[in-house]
Amino acid sequence: NPIISVHDQGAGGNGNVLKEIVEPAGAVYDIRKVYVGDSTLSVLEIWGAEYQENNALLIRPSDEKLFQEIADRENCPIRILGEVTGDGKVVVHDSQNGSTP
Repeated sequence: NPIISVHDQGAGGNGNVLKEIVEPAGAVYDIRKVYVGDSTLSVLEIWGAEYQENNALLIRPSDEKLFQEIADRENCPIRILGEVTGDGKVVVHDSQNGSTP
């Protein structure tokens, strides 16, 4: 099973679920890897948006290919948003302009 942990997304959006799933280890996330239907959303809007019927899953890097194959087979879109760092901090990176807002 490639899934280490699952967290349903509800109140608090990405800013809640993505912090909690990596506690206490920390992670770095690329906010621009989040699926959005409106390209004008700011980083803050994407980070705080509450997406219904979405889940955050923690998987091992070594299982990424397997997990992608399962998602493709099930016609389930996924995004790998970041990596666990182990430094206890959650960092949001914006690959669009290179900032860490």
